[in-house]
Amino acid sequence: MRLKIIAGNLVAVLLVGLGSFFFVKTDIEAELGARLDAEISTNGEVLADAWRLMAAEFEGQVRNRAAQPELRLAYGALDLNSRRQRIHSVANSISSWFEDPSRNHGGRPDVVLLTDETGRVIARDQDINRLNDFNLVRPLPTVRRVLGGESVHDSWFREDEGKLFQVAMAPVRSEEGSVIGAVLVGYDISNGVARRLGAKVGRDVAFVRGGEVYSSSLSTSAADGFRGQLRGPLQAAATAAQGGAVSANFQVTLAGDSFIGALRPLPLAASEPAAFAVLGNRTEAIAPAKVSNFILALMGLGILIVCVYGFVMGSGFLKPLEIIEEGVLQIINGRTDLRIDVESPEFGGLAYRINQLVNVFTGTEETDEEGRSSAPAGWAGPAEAGGGGAAAGASGGDEDDEDPELAAKLAAEPEDAYHARVYREYVAAKQAAGEDVSNIPEDRFLARLQKNAASLVTKHGCRMVRFEVQTKGDQVILKPVIIR
Repeated sequence: MRLKIIAGNLVAVLLVGLGSFFFVKTDIEAELGARLDAEISTNGEVLADAWRLMAAEFEGQVRNRAAQPELRLAYGALDLNSRRQRIHSVANSISSWFEDPSRNHGGRPDVVLLTDETGRVIARDQDINRLNDFNLVRPLPTVRRVLGGESVHDSWFREDEGKLFQVAMAPVRSEEGSVIGAVLVGYDISNGVARRLGAKVGRDVAFVRGGEVYSSSLSTSAADGFRGQLRGPLQAAATAAQGGAVSANFQVTLAGDSFIGALRPLPLAASEPAAFAVLGNRTEAIAPAKVSNFILALMGLGILIVCVYGFVMGSGFLKPLEIIEEGVLQIINGRTDLRIDVESPEFGGLAYRINQLVNVFTGTEETDEEGRSSAPAGWAGPAEAGGGGAAAGASGGDEDDEDPELAAKLAAEPEDAYHARVYREYVAAKQAAGEDVSNIPEDRFLARLQKNAASLVTKHGCRMVRFEVQTKGDQVILKPVIIR
C-alpha cells in the first residue's frame, strides 16, 4: 500500500517535472536561437558599415599625410639617389605618425611606400631597397585612379609575403597642383583587426580570401573547423560572397560549439576581392536556458518530499488497519473479550462499530462514555434506501451539415471561380453588416479558407468541403458543406 501511494505520486511528479523541464528548456532555446539568427544579419550590416567608416578615416589620414610639404620637398631632390633617400626618410616618418595609438590602427603600418607619377615604387619605409622600381599598378589597378587625383581605399595581396593588406592611397601633388606620385599605407588584415571589428557587435569575425580563412577572432581549433567548412558545405557561399553576394544564415559546429553565421563581401576591396563572416556562438547564446535545470532540482526535491510524505501517510493509514485486522482475527479465533482500540480519526469509528457488533453477538453489556450501561439491542441488517435518477444525455447536431443538392452544386463549380465568389460574397456581407473590410486581404482569406477545408476533410473523411456565406443577425459566417 505504501509503495502504491509513493509510486503514484512519483509518477505524477516525474511527468510534471520532466514535461515542464523539456518544454521550458526547448522554448527558451528556440527563442534565444531565433533572436541570434535575426541579429546575425543586422550584425553583418553594422560591421560592413563599420569597415567603411574605418576605411574612410584611414583614407583621410593618408590624404592628410600626402599633403604635407615635406613630401613635395623630397620629390624635388636633384638626383635619383638623394630623392630615394629623402622619400625613404619621409616613409619612415609617416610610419611613425601612424604608430601613434590615437590614430586607431593598433600599431605601426606593415608597409608605407611612395611611387612616381607612373606608379613605380621609389622607396618604402624600413628597407630602402625593397620593392624598388616595383610597378604597383599591376597588383593594384586602382593606383591609376590615385595618379588621376583621387584618394582610394583598397586591398592588396602581397604574393611574396602571403599577406592581405588593407591599404589607403592618396596622390602627392606639386606646388602647381599636378600629381607627381602617390603614397600608400598598408596594414595586414590580421587576427587583431578581426577581433577589433568583431568587438563592435560582440561577435566573432573571420576574413576569407580565395575560399580560405585568412584571419579571424576565433580560437585556433574553431578557425580550423571553419576552414574545413569553407572547403565543404560553405564553399559555394564563400565564392559568392567574394563575388559580391550576401549569403543566407548558416549553422556550423566549431570546436564543439554551435555557431550561426553569414558571409558578406568585404567593402572597398576592388583589387583583391575578399569576404568576411560574422559568427555568433549559439551555444553561448542559449546558455541562459540552463536556468531550466532549476526545474530538475525542484523535481528532485519533490521526489524526496513524495517519498517521505508517502511513507508517513502510508504508515498513518496502514498501522490502524493492521491493528483492526489483527484484532478481528483474534476475535474470530475465540478472544471474544478483546476489544479493538485505535487512535485514529479515520478508523476510530470503524473500530468502535466493530466493537459494538461483537457486543451484540456476545450479549456483552455496553458502557457509554459517562459510565452508564445498557443491554445490547438485537442486530438488524441495514435498511435499503431506494431511489435514483435518470441521466439525460443530449447529442448536439453536427455544425457541418450535409445537403446533397447544395454539395453537388458547389462541387461542380470551378475552384478559381468558387474562391473568387466566396471572397466577394464574404466581403460584401461584411460591408453590409457595417464592418471594416480593409484588413481582409484576399490571399490571407483564401489561405485560411483552404486550411479550414483541409482540416474538415480530415475530420469527416470526405472528398472535399466547401463553404457558403450566411448572415445571422449582424454576424457573417462561413457555413461548411460536406461533399462526399
